Formats: sequence, C-alpha cells, structure tokens
Amino acid sequence: MAQYLSPGVYIEELDVGPHPIQGASTSTTGMVGVTACGPTDGKPQLVTTFNDYQRTFGGFLPPQEIGLTRPWGTAANLEGGAWWLFPLAVKAFFDNGGQQLYVKRVFSGSAAAASGSPVRGLVAEATKDAAAGATTLTLRHLFGIQQNTQVSILRGDTGQAIGQTTVTAYNGTLGTVTLHDALTNEVRVARGDVVQIAAASLADGTKPATDPANATATFQAKALGDWGNAVQAQIRPMVGAAMSILPSPTAGALAMATLSEGVAADAAQVTVHEADETFDTTIDGEQVVIGGSRFQASGAAVSDGKLTFTISPAQHPAWPSGQPVQRLRTAGLASPAQLGVNGAQKLYAGAIVELDNGTMKEVRTVASVAGNVVTFDSPLANAYSETDWLRVVEAEVLVRYQPAGGQPVQEDFTNLRLAGQDANSLWAAVNAQSQLVTLEQGVAFSTVLTEFPTAFPYGGWLPLTGGDDKFDALSVEDFVGADGGSGHRTGIQAMEDIDEIAICAVPGMWSQTVQAALIDHCELLGDRFAILDPPDGLDIDGIGAFRQVFDTEYAALYYPWCVTVDPSTSQNVHVPPSGFLAGIYAGTDVNRGVHKAPANVVIQGINLSGGLAADITKREQDVLNPVGINALRFFPGLGERVWGARTLSSDTDWKYINVRRLFIYVEKSISTGTQWVVFEPNNDQLWALVRQSVTAFLTTVWQTGALAGTTQDQAFFVQCDRTTMTQDDLDNGRLICIVGLAPVYPAEFVIFRFEQKTADSQQS
Repeated sequence: MAQYLSPGVYIEELDVGPHPIQGASTSTTGMVGVTACGPTDGKPQLVTTFNDYQRTFGGFLPPQEIGLTRPWGTAANLEGGAWWLFPLAVKAFFDNGGQQLYVKRVFSGSAAAASGSPVRGLVAEATKDAAAGATTLTLRHLFGIQQNTQVSILRGDTGQAIGQTTVTAYNGTLGTVTLHDALTNEVRVARGDVVQIAAASLADGTKPATDPANATATFQAKALGDWGNAVQAQIRPMVGAAMSILPSPTAGALAMATLSEGVAADAAQVTVHEADETFDTTIDGEQVVIGGSRFQASGAAVSDGKLTFTISPAQHPAWPSGQPVQRLRTAGLASPAQLGVNGAQKLYAGAIVELDNGTMKEVRTVASVAGNVVTFDSPLANAYSETDWLRVVEAEVLVRYQPAGGQPVQEDFTNLRLAGQDANSLWAAVNAQSQLVTLEQGVAFSTVLTEFPTAFPYGGWLPLTGGDDKFDALSVEDFVGADGGSGHRTGIQAMEDIDEIAICAVPGMWSQTVQAALIDHCELLGDRFAILDPPDGLDIDGIGAFRQVFDTEYAALYYPWCVTVDPSTSQNVHVPPSGFLAGIYAGTDVNRGVHKAPANVVIQGINLSGGLAADITKREQDVLNPVGINALRFFPGLGERVWGARTLSSDTDWKYINVRRLFIYVEKSISTGTQWVVFEPNNDQLWALVRQSVTAFLTTVWQTGALAGTTQDQAFFVQCDRTTMTQDDLDNGRLICIVGLAPVYPAEFVIFRFEQKTADSQQS
C-alpha cells in the first residue's frame, strides 16, 4: 500500500482487468541430424530458409554405401538410419511451408577438428610488380626493415628463393625499399611474392620454426569434422596507427635556411645561408631535410656568414640555389624511456610500437601515456628528431572457407592488439567473432617481430588439416545425445534448450533407441510432438511390425518414404517423410491453425512422376489406419497427399494428431501467460483474474473454429474457486484451475447414406 506522508497530489496506476494470454508458437520445428559443417557445441541454431541452412551447416552429404561401415542402411536393422539424407529432409521442410527450424548438428564422438600452426618469421607481401633489373620494391608493410637489413625474395606459389640482398634505403610513407643489388628475377603480385626479413631467433633453438611445440599461434576449425580441411587462414602484421614524433621542448624554434648555391646531383657538400644563430656547427650529427629527403649532417664549418657541411647518403637529384633546408630538432625528453608523440591519445598501455628515425628502427612496448608524453618499457637505443615516426604494430587475421560446390566465405579481422587479452586483442577478438576458427596462443613472441606467427614459411594462406568426421564411428548415442546443461547438451537432448520448439524430428533415423529417446523428450516436456520415420523399403507387413513397439500420444508415424531429386547428384533418391510432414504441420498451423489436421495436403518438392517409394491402395490403408500408421497416397488428378492424421496412441481420446497438438498449444499458452500469478495473494480477487484471463484466451480459440459448440459454454469451461481448492490446498500455496475443452475432431470418415426413392416411399 502506498504511503502518504506529506500533503500533495499523488498519482497511482492501477492494474485492472485480466492479463492477456499470448498464444504459444506451434509451427517452430526442431531437427537433429548429421550436417556437412556447422557448430558442434552450443544451442540449436535457428534457420529460416534452406539457403540460411546451407550458410550455417553446409550443403548436401554424399550418399553412403549401405552397410559399408555401419548397418545404417539396412532396413532389417532396428538400430539403423539413413543419416546422410538429413539436408534433403531440411529442404523438404522448407518446400512444404516450414518457416522456422532449429537445427542441432550430430557428430561422432571421435570426430576431430582441422587445425594448423603458423611458423615463426616476418614477411612483407609485394604490392606492385617489379621487373628483373629493378632496385626498388613496394611492400605492404616495412616492419623489421631498416638500412642494411638482409632480405630474401621468395615466390609466393612455391616458396622458392628468387633473390637475396640488403636494403640500402627505405621510405616508410611510400612503403618502398631500395635494394643493394638489382633483381635477377621479376616480382609478381598475382603470384603472392614476398620479401622475407632476417630469420627469427627462436626461443627454443632446438626446435625448428615449423615445430608445433614452438608455434606462437594455432588455428583450429570452430567445429569438428572434415569440413575444416577447406578452411585457410593467415595472420599478418599491419600498421594500427602512425604518429609523428614531437621535438623536445628544449629544442628551440624551427630552424630554416636556403641553399646559397646550386648542388649537383649526388654531391655530398652543401652550403646554406645561415638563418640564425641556431644553424651553426652544432648541426654535426643531426639531420636536415632537403627536397623532401632526410640526410645526416657532418663536418660543419662557418665562413663569411655561410655554413658548409657534408650530407649522407649522397644520393639525390640536383638542387637549385634557394632550395629550402630544414634542420630537424631533437626529440628526446628528460627520461631516456620517453618521447613526445603527436596524437599519443591513440596509443594504449601494452601497445607494441616500432620507432623509426629514417635509417634505424627499434621495437618497444608502451608502458603509459600522459598527454603527448609516451613512456616505454625500456630506454630507447636510437636518437630521434621531429618528423620521425612511431607506428603501432597490430595484426589482421584473414580466414576463408571454400566448400565444395558452395559459395566461399571470408572473414577479415583488423586492428587486433598483439598484447593483452581484452576484447580487441588478437586472441580474444578472433575467438569471439569468427564463425570459422578459434585461435590459441602459443609461445609468446612479445616484441621480437621476426618471430611473428606467419601463416606459411613464405607467407600466404595456411591450410588447416586433420579434420575428420569419423562417420564410421557414428552411434545411436550420438543422436540421443548427452545432457551437459543448458548450452552444452548434444543430440536430441539439445532441443530442450529451445522452449519455442513444438515439432520434433530426427529425419532418416529409424533406430528404436533414437525414436524412443525422441518420444521420451516430447512426453517429458509435454509441449512438443514428434514425427517418426520407418525404415525405407518395408512392405505392409513390415511397417505393421515396425509400428508395434510404439504407444504414445506425442508422436505420429508416416509411410512410405518420398522420392525426390538430390540436387548434388541430379539423381532420384528416397527421402524420409518426416521432413516433408514437419513442413506440412508448420504450414497448416500458420495458414489454418493447429486445430486443423495436417492431412489431405499435397506433398511438395517430390518427383512429379512417382513421388512415393510405394503405392498404397485403399485396401492396404484399411490395415494401416486403424493401428495409427498414416499413409501417403497418390490420387489421380490430385497428386501425392497426406492421407492420415492419427497418433500412435492406444487411448482413443488422443488418437488424432490435431487434438493432441491443440491441447499442447492451449496448455503451453496458459502456462506461459499466467506466470504473473505466482506469489500473488491467493484469494478471490486473484481467482477471478485467472478465470477472466483464461476465459478471454479460450474465447479467441473457440472463435477460430478450434473448439466444438455453437456457444461458449458448449466449447469450454473455466473453474477457479472454492470448489476447485480445499483449505489444505490454500494452506500449501496451491491455486487450482480446472479447464475443460471440447475439441473439434477431424472428419476422417465422410459417409453419405443413400436409399432408393420409390413412389410408395414417397406416399408414406
């Protein structure tokens, strides 16, 4: 009760009237079966079209030789099943009106995942073709490359060395390197040619770079099976950010001068007009910029107001008199482990960075950032000036999957941090976002870039290997599954994770163990209905004998199998009926309602000439129908149709599929829609609200034609009062509501009675 402690106007919201009950889903289907690929852990995955299914679980499976490794295809074997037909059953579901399907992949307990470990080494891919005789290469990155770095040039298709030389100069902005020796062979981008930087210094020198025990990373296919053998991956370094280094605060103002006279190409000595007192002999050992290029100054001397000094390297074009000359200011701070960096806010603690002064490089880890001041993990070894560069070393991971006959899938993950385990790290980001692979961290390579996890000894794509479905080891237990808790269940057990599932099937599996588990699943939860498949090729006596072991109101059996075309082989193939019927159930629910028997419906997606594996006559159905075997029959001019609507129950109250499923629908809807009642005061006001809520819901159900009777009282009743509960019930917290329904039964036998009309009968 609200408290009123001071004068004023108070607004209260009153909860008046019954709580509406939302009808539960009846068309959502769950299927369990073997797929070409897809997740082997987690909850069943929702697919809404067959294309959606193929994107997640792959295409059709190759036909298996009957009895090759397991007696799955032997009709006489009661533990058999044609598991390889599962994708065709899924297609049949969508062909017949199904819209929402949860799929749980079945896999052998001994199945293996494909994997691959990159080797250690640093390569840079060529991004521009170069002819034999060229001395310049354009590369994707220049990490690890400085003056006098030894490099090998490798063919990307074979790994064959086609050149070996040293780098005399490089341009980090343009991504080019100048080679000491001219190329003896052409370099081609299309071939994937690379430059390999000096070999890594392995942490364990007793193991080669290709030894998995010395790998810095390992890719593994996200799910088990040989589908992973079609996956390729690579890790490669990338520039996460590039920032210029700031001059020291004590370096003074920017010093500029101009050439007092022209300088010939490749001349080493230059003379400038001295601009101010800072442009003097102290320039020795510092750097200058002339014509956009940087040079080291030495041998400085002043005479007649002019400054003469020598530059190196002395490779440059001719410069005219008046060419600007800029003296670069030093960039050091008080601490030898600190630098001022323009845009330092882009950095983060733990970032691996490469510092570049134009001739030499070094790698450090960022310890902290304060404003524009960056503190590194150790003192810097090289001297830096303004306009030198700091580049963040990050990684990108590329993964591609090329299924046989399917559309390729590629994933790209960029700006991945090499250090740490946060969401942006190399390891965490790939594992959280990739649908194809996981990435495990191996031996740490820290700041030794030449030990970077390169996808192949010469770069390029690393193929994953070792994936195996182990179909020969499949067992019925793999289909039944194990209950490892929510999100960790397998097989049939996994469908418990999805509350919306109302129709269940394990297409192609006639194993009595599997079907018993499916029935137990539906009976235990009480909110779903199973569709069972018999073995293919049974005669009337055979299907009758197969049916004898079942007695349940939560399942139905259909006979015979259907004939359709396997798109992967363009051949006719027999397909279990459960996929077709699940789609028909779902389509009928959507178009007519769950109270309509899923029968007298044309079967879609089958062969137009001879779409059923056996022809059932009326005389034969006279044997099948009374024992709850629903026939699929061909009628001239009407096509192949579902011609039965019975459960496998011996209880006549539940012999019709639509009656059982109608009660499931009503029970689940009311159960879900009255959760608000729990822990409310158990009194007359609550009972009245419950009666109103349930009555309003059942009135809508009756008005859709799902219940018999011309009046509401004839269709249903709802009682929740002192007549349904004793004082003991109330004392023990029980609220009991009794609901009675009058379901509509299907017109299974349409009887027209004829009598002969005569004159005498008319007079009487």
